[in-house]
Amino acid sequence: MSEFEDNIGMEIDGLEEIEFENTSVEEIDSENINLIFLGIDQSGSMDSFRNDMKHSLNEFKDALANSKEAEEILVARADFEDMIAVGGYKRISEFDTSFRAGGCTAMYDAVTEGTVKLKEYRQYLKDQGVRVKAVFAVFSDGLDNASKSSFSEAKKSVNFLNDEEITTAFISFGGEAAKEAKDLGFRNILDVTSSAGELRKAFDCLSKSVIESSKSVLADGDDFFQI
Repeated sequence: MSEFEDNIGMEIDGLEEIEFENTSVEEIDSENINLIFLGIDQSGSMDSFRNDMKHSLNEFKDALANSKEAEEILVARADFEDMIAVGGYKRISEFDTSFRAGGCTAMYDAVTEGTVKLKEYRQYLKDQGVRVKAVFAVFSDGLDNASKSSFSEAKKSVNFLNDEEITTAFISFGGEAAKEAKDLGFRNILDVTSSAGELRKAFDCLSKSVIESSKSVLADGDDFFQI
């Protein structure tokens, strides 16, 4: 047992809780499921891009919903600023495209809690005979300054994901986030400048990468953004 697994525990939460928070296996028609975790920075520095983020999230949703792979994709959205809110894995038709900005950046908390939630649900699906592939993606424009979790804990989480052949991806929207992502161990980093046009291009790249990833049963490694 790895130190990370020991820290977060090997026991999965009760099945009722997992099925309440996520899509139950009875609602899944495919033997193959692609889990997409999307952590979104909602700190105050993103306020000037609020409308552009809403537009980008809507385009991301539409692209996945209109793809042939839509029925095999479940998406969890995790918002982080001073606090974090990690949602369950739902069909893309249920994806929330709202966006607000304010507060600081609790990115480490989103990474650590998001990893636990992904691990639990992924194991639940596997126990039901579902073949699972996963992508863990984070969007941020700055450094962590509000988490209860430490850098070390977040790095252990990312290392765990990499060891489990879960694709780790990071969109750095200007600032110093790209270096932070590299230090944490994210294997795929898309570094763009802080402009509305680059923001939309980044989410367009993300949606295309998710769709291409969903077509294959093999792990992406460090080729996620190579489309």
